[in-house]
This record gives sequence, structure tokens and C-alpha cells, in this order.
Amino acid sequence: MAGNPNWKPGVSGNPNGRPKKGETLTDLLGEKLDKDKFVRRLISLAWKGDMTAIKYIYDRIDGAIPQKSQIEAEVKQDVKFNINPYPNGN
Repeated sequence: MAGNPNWKPGVSGNPNGRPKKGETLTDLLGEKLDKDKFVRRLISLAWKGDMTAIKYIYDRIDGAIPQKSQIEAEVKQDVKFNINPYPNGN
């Protein structure tokens, strides 16, 4: 992040880098999980009315429903915005 005082220029925030293939939790679960059995169980739960299973399947097929967020803030001082797209007078 530019201008962040916690980071020095040229120094990585992740010195060890990305984990090697096969070392992440996702990789380990993928190796151990019987995917066909998992899908059959998920579908079985959905057919029995398990709303969590139904939502999971729906979110994977049609995508999750976008959630609206509202942010409220109180400004304690006057804030001025420069909306000129050419601040140098160009």
C-alpha cells in the first residue's frame, strides 16, 4: 500500500512468499476429500431441507446475492475536495 508508514520501500510484507503447492489447507483438503461423496452428501442434505446446504448449492450455481452495505460517519471538520480533473491547470 502506497504511503503506509509500516512498510519500508523494497521490503516485502510476505518475506516467505506464497506457500508451495500442496502446503495450503485447500491443497491438503483437496487431496483427502472424496469429492463425489461430498457432493452426494451435500445434495442429500439439501433434499432433506437443510437451508445451509441449499444456500451453498445456490450460491455456487447462480452466485451469491450481493449484500448492500451502509457506512455512516460523522465529519468533525470541513473537508474540501478538488474535483478538477486537471489540478495543474492543463
